[in-house]
Amino acid sequence: MRATVPSLPERLRQRIAREGPISFYDFMQAALYDPEEGYYTRGAAIGEGGDFLTSPHASPAFAAALARLFAIEMDGFAGPAHFVDVGAADGRFLEDFSLALQRIDPQLYRRLRLTAVESSPAGRRALAARGILPEPRILAGVGELEPGSVAGWIFSNELFDALPVVRVLGSADGLLELRVAADGDRFVWATAPAPDSLREHLAGFGVVLEPGQKAEIAPDAAVVHRLLARALARGSLVAFDYGHPARILYHPFARPEGTLAVHRGGRRGGDPLESPGERDLTAHVNWDLLLSTGEAEGLRAERLMRQGLFLTEIGILDFAGTDAEKWRIFRLIDPEGMGEELSVLVQRKGVAPGGARD
Repeated sequence: MRATVPSLPERLRQRIAREGPISFYDFMQAALYDPEEGYYTRGAAIGEGGDFLTSPHASPAFAAALARLFAIEMDGFAGPAHFVDVGAADGRFLEDFSLALQRIDPQLYRRLRLTAVESSPAGRRALAARGILPEPRILAGVGELEPGSVAGWIFSNELFDALPVVRVLGSADGLLELRVAADGDRFVWATAPAPDSLREHLAGFGVVLEPGQKAEIAPDAAVVHRLLARALARGSLVAFDYGHPARILYHPFARPEGTLAVHRGGRRGGDPLESPGERDLTAHVNWDLLLSTGEAEGLRAERLMRQGLFLTEIGILDFAGTDAEKWRIFRLIDPEGMGEELSVLVQRKGVAPGGARD
């Protein structure tokens, strides 16, 4: 007879009983990516009627507009045209992108080589079952991308805001770390002196938290971005995400509580320590960290701008064939919604501004 495996909350409580309060990084890692009960492991509820809506699920025009831009930028590239989708989820975007590129540029489509990077087993199964053509290579992590193997684009949508974070708190006595303790069946916050590495990380961006101010740090963001930059031989690294430059992300008046958020049932809000594994958790990206990491790996920053302006500039409204589709596209560029809340970072290697070869 198989032994009963303790639930994720019970395993977290057991660990806290053994070790004392744990880092929120470890709590969030388990809540999202636990091999048995993590939110993404079990299959995230993305799209209309789900826990949250992403741009690819809002409208296929998102993928079509990017496919046309990809075709323009790949002009002059010989050989296979690589497109890597990092955090590919169930493959919705990759399928829409491939179908759009086939219509827009059949010759480039014949050279297209797709790669999907997806950490969750549920996502990889969905990708394999979707029947995308050309058939994508499916990888479990960015570490599987070979250095210098990509001539084309490495793309991500809301990848970095789903990375686990450390949570910190400013105080008159110095920086504190907000760790996770247990009080009966509940998880609660507990403070401890923050490691010097966290204080030094913030200081590198000229940030000192005010007393009472909360913030998040994503230790894996630079690691992931560095691996992506090294995988790119020439082309573009294109990242859409919720994020801000450090001076705004860590501004004491703009975001005194930080950006840690809970998503469930289409709503944002709630206790991030409640029901681990059942709800999505996110925290906004420090764009300055990705910019400096990319530059250290030989990438040149081309754009950092709001999603709405970027999509409008590349002509997403050209793909609005019906009034219903115009409404779906408007959600992507809405200056009071996704168009303003999301940004895009474009960094390049081996191509001149505008997409031509160096």
